[in-house]
Amino acid sequence: MKNVFSLLAIALTGACVMPGNATPSPLCNFTITDSSAWINMMPGPGGPPGNLTVVVELEDDGVSRRFEPQDMDSDGTLKLDVVEWGPEEGLGKIVYRTKGVQPDRVEIFCDGELITSTDVTIAQ
Repeated sequence: MKNVFSLLAIALTGACVMPGNATPSPLCNFTITDSSAWINMMPGPGGPPGNLTVVVELEDDGVSRRFEPQDMDSDGTLKLDVVEWGPEEGLGKIVYRTKGVQPDRVEIFCDGELITSTDVTIAQ
């Protein structure tokens, strides 16, 4: 019986991954094909003035994701986290829209790591 516990401890120790050697989670293991961010300052069919839109296009891998806003730095950088989303089928695009926020730059993180950033343009 004592040998069984020893073998179990060895087996479980081998299953642990040290933080420096961690395998990226499927959530963060994707390829970005394009990213953009803009503020729509034009009235009309495109939406009310001041709508911020952030779009990241990626190779569809069957994992659904969305952005979760964090904070905006004093230098005008909005931080967004990539998090899991409900639908089972993956989407080839992650979109974030909000009104009243006008950052100069957007930084996108996944599992605490910066994965991309983009400047915000003004559509007039």
